[in-house]
Amino acid sequence: MDKKILAALLLTPLLTAKSFFANSYEQQDLNNEIIIAANWQQHSGEYAAYFYQVFNNAEDQLKQSLKNIPKGKKPAIITAIDDTLIAGTAYFSSMVDTSEARSIERSRYWWNHQKATALPGSVEFLKKASEMGVAIFYISGRFNDVKTITLNKLKKLGYPVSSKNHLLLQDENNTTLSKEDKRHHIISMDYHPVMLLGDQLNDLGEVDRGLYPVKKKWVSRHQNKFGSEWFILPNTVYGFWEEALASDYRTLHPDEKHNARVRAANYKGVTLPSPPDYQQQIMMADLWIRKSADFSAIAVQTYNLATRALERSENRQADNRAIIVDIDGTLIDYPPIHLIPPLCQTFTDPKEKMESFEKRPGSSSIPGAREFLNKAAALGYEIFYLTAREHSSGRPGHEGDIETLTLKQLSYNGFPKVTESHLLNRSKYCPGSRKSCGKEYQRKAIMTGKINGKNYDVRLYVGDLLDDFDLKEQGLSPFDKSSVEKTRDQYGRKYFIIPNPVNKTWMWHFYSKVAGKDICQMNEQERSAIRKSLIEDWPEKKLY
Repeated sequence: MDKKILAALLLTPLLTAKSFFANSYEQQDLNNEIIIAANWQQHSGEYAAYFYQVFNNAEDQLKQSLKNIPKGKKPAIITAIDDTLIAGTAYFSSMVDTSEARSIERSRYWWNHQKATALPGSVEFLKKASEMGVAIFYISGRFNDVKTITLNKLKKLGYPVSSKNHLLLQDENNTTLSKEDKRHHIISMDYHPVMLLGDQLNDLGEVDRGLYPVKKKWVSRHQNKFGSEWFILPNTVYGFWEEALASDYRTLHPDEKHNARVRAANYKGVTLPSPPDYQQQIMMADLWIRKSADFSAIAVQTYNLATRALERSENRQADNRAIIVDIDGTLIDYPPIHLIPPLCQTFTDPKEKMESFEKRPGSSSIPGAREFLNKAAALGYEIFYLTAREHSSGRPGHEGDIETLTLKQLSYNGFPKVTESHLLNRSKYCPGSRKSCGKEYQRKAIMTGKINGKNYDVRLYVGDLLDDFDLKEQGLSPFDKSSVEKTRDQYGRKYFIIPNPVNKTWMWHFYSKVAGKDICQMNEQERSAIRKSLIEDWPEKKLY
């Protein structure tokens, strides 16, 4: 057994997660709520694919953006640093199973000793922008006394840094300067920002003060900027989105913060059968996808980019043009199937399974999805809905009940072309006598005339998993991160991904690969140890 897994396994009995509503929740418990979010961000191909999606599109739009510079102004790109250009989640994941908390001293030591790695697509894009005459400004909340080492790390990774004046951190007294103030300072020097990049909403604009609903409304007001002037990257591990869960969030004690998270997730009054460790470790990933305005912004951005792709002449002029879209977590809010039932548990009773589906018709659509699909229909694209859902629950005399309910759900949300022939579940077009099969078989049916005699030319794919794209048809595994590098040019052009850190399909494939066997054959204590063993540590912290 891997040494990291063994170590985590030995510790697990001593660190059992406490009940969801807690009166004695400590910092260590709070730290462990990021585990699955960190696993996804540090290891998933989907996270890397989203970065390529953003930077590919930023590159594609840059030439046009430079044509709109006001007279007398110089073009600039303003970008955040941590978890926009340089991976920084190890700072937080290294606190798992410890009672450590964020601190000024810990942050200063991290910035001085961090082993910096560039995030996918970022260096290449900024280099190209610099070669096109765009000034690159880097802004960060880092302290001024780490300015030189930060500049050197950026240069070492290949980022174009003209001078120290293009790196804006805190002032010499480490007085907090808002990012809005820094942007205004850059503009005052006769620069015109053509693009803003960041992993937090306040990297892009002055966000309204308030809790989650206020932030979400702010995103809605500025939705047309995402994917053109503003580009946001996913950060499921930490961020200002977390502070929008409750008033005075920063000042709360760990048990108060935890309870604020639980209230925001709306678990109150709901019986969660999930194992305690699993409940704890998935908390931040679950909150980010369901209760952060950042996720709303990312979804809007994805659909803005996909809409732009629909309008490209090479796509609009294609005969029998079509798009393929996933449903759960792509078009409609991801249902809480990562909690009820949790990973490695299923509904054995068909009636219970159907009841879980019957709770979903009222689920709201993902921001931007309805507008995108209606635009596709207006432009003459055929739309196919591919889902991993089953055709039937298995209840006697209710053949096709899940399909019927799914059609109702799609219609309820105002999506176009909702018919049985446009909905393909995992029971359709399977080879031989198989009753269930992968999405590659439904995609093949679409392209080979099995739907209605037409061989459709699929121009775009939208999903929350790499398995929603035609990677298998290219001989690539959608569950191998290396496949992303081989298809990196397609993200944001043909493939459009909605980040989903709680997708159970991703979790099962990834954790099973690490374990060397089906993770569902292990007990929850062993599964918890696997998840902890994957956390990126910060070896240098021992010197801190």
